[in-house]
Amino acid sequence: MLYLHFCPKCNRIHILSGHRKQCPACDNRLSELSVSYEKYIKYTLAEREILLSNCINPLSRHKIELSYADRYIRKP
Repeated sequence: MLYLHFCPKCNRIHILSGHRKQCPACDNRLSELSVSYEKYIKYTLAEREILLSNCINPLSRHKIELSYADRYIRKP
């Protein structure tokens, strides 16, 4: 599967297969985003720019980051 990751050093959103922890460009630690690939590809250019600006801002990024523990919590 494809997942969205953000590198705070590169300020780039990467679309990577699997749950990667290191940036392929600079080897910095990545943040996995809660936005699915299927949803992201339907975004307009403006929506993608908003997502990127939210990722660059650490306070906003915290709201859209996905921790690995979140993935395994069952929802009713």
